[in-house]
Amino acid sequence: MSLSLWARLLCFAIFVTSLQVHAAPRTVFVQLFEWSWADVANECENYLGPAGFSAVQVSPPHEHIMWENTPWWERYQVASYNLNSRSGNEAEFADMVRRCQSVGVDVYADAVINHTTGIPGGVGFGGTAFTHYDYPGLYSHKDFHHCGRNGNDNIVDYSDRYEIQNCELVDLADLATETEYVRDRLAAYLNKLLDLGVAGFRIDAAKHIPAQDLAAIYSRLKRSAYIYHEVIYDPKGPIQYSEYLPYGDVMAYDYPRALAGGLRFKDAERLHRIAEGFPDSKDSIVFATNHDLERHDASSVLSYNGTEHRLYRLAQVFMLAWPYGYPQLFSGFKFDNFDQGPPLTSEMKSQPVFDQNGKCVAPWTCEHRLPEVAAMVDFRNQTDKAFYISNWWSNGKDQLSFSRGSFGFVAMNYSDSQMQRDFATSLTPGTYCNIVSSDYNPRTKTCTDSWTVTNRGYVHATIPAMSAVVLLKTSPFKTRKK
Repeated sequence: MSLSLWARLLCFAIFVTSLQVHAAPRTVFVQLFEWSWADVANECENYLGPAGFSAVQVSPPHEHIMWENTPWWERYQVASYNLNSRSGNEAEFADMVRRCQSVGVDVYADAVINHTTGIPGGVGFGGTAFTHYDYPGLYSHKDFHHCGRNGNDNIVDYSDRYEIQNCELVDLADLATETEYVRDRLAAYLNKLLDLGVAGFRIDAAKHIPAQDLAAIYSRLKRSAYIYHEVIYDPKGPIQYSEYLPYGDVMAYDYPRALAGGLRFKDAERLHRIAEGFPDSKDSIVFATNHDLERHDASSVLSYNGTEHRLYRLAQVFMLAWPYGYPQLFSGFKFDNFDQGPPLTSEMKSQPVFDQNGKCVAPWTCEHRLPEVAAMVDFRNQTDKAFYISNWWSNGKDQLSFSRGSFGFVAMNYSDSQMQRDFATSLTPGTYCNIVSSDYNPRTKTCTDSWTVTNRGYVHATIPAMSAVVLLKTSPFKTRKK
């Protein structure tokens, strides 16, 4: 047998092995806000890959400003496109991307391409000097919009398309994305990330960039990438989701409010209709919270940083079970005021998230590691073949149930009292495990919390207040003695 044939067979064997390792669909991603590149890499290997996550969204990798008290929003002000931030340097970023990919987890970079900085000047994290409209070797005054409105060029009227897309968002120097020079610089930055293996981009402040400008930038990319746009939607405003859909997905920004409202105000039918008014499922990113919402709109959404922890956990269970959109989970850090940034080392870099024993260290929250999350990621992956609802039931208020075809069943009780009834399911008769039970191990499929589906497809359940039962058709699970 020739050497070339042996090589082809070896490559084929490796290919088949990789298919076996990553055979199940991966349908959920997570934002690890302000984590270091080293910690993201470790988390891909130790948790995200084995748990079946599709991707991780990382904080903006560009060089950012340094400001008094190191606020979180430093990361969203561009000093240069050098990959030197408090999360790490370019070599560490490249190593993180490679290690995540090796376990089947893509990396999406948060891309800040609408603007540069909103301060008079300074020196960036990597030592790059700049002023508000002058970035030596990169941009000068002519490369920015100077809209001539409101005395300071800031956006004031959000009903005016011109202001939204040509004036400055809270004094952030607004790039003239209609010019060929600026488009080339932005495309060069995105291509650099693609060269390092990045699989996709969250386009920050996309609403403030005309869709045709983004299309021109994307046309310069070396290869395809998964792109989703931050469009903070105002139904009365001039900017529509539909403008961006030809070029990528959009973040369904009212989804977290609808999700929180359905749970807080005991409106099960609101949850049943949660996709109404949003773009198609295939075009939408859905989420319970993110770094912006838990600061800007804490009263309208649920988050781990608030006081409604049990509702937040149920919100994540519902989002991961309901067949709409591409779910994004979030993991950040506890904060006491709006501006507060992440915990930093003496070198001004993000502190390690875990200690030597693998325990999450406060103020990092590691909420994506709550015990039910890995189980629900598995549920979403395994029920992807039945991306629809059957057997919907609710009491009209704070109790509901539904099946995902014959693959899974969910019952939620977000009332203040115990719930007991016989639920109709689409499951085949047999014994199932409640995968959100605290003793369920999603890796070994072992648990003691077993439930029986009758020959008529019913399951009798007693569900405590503020909890859920989730049954999944998997390989036969192993029961452990209680």
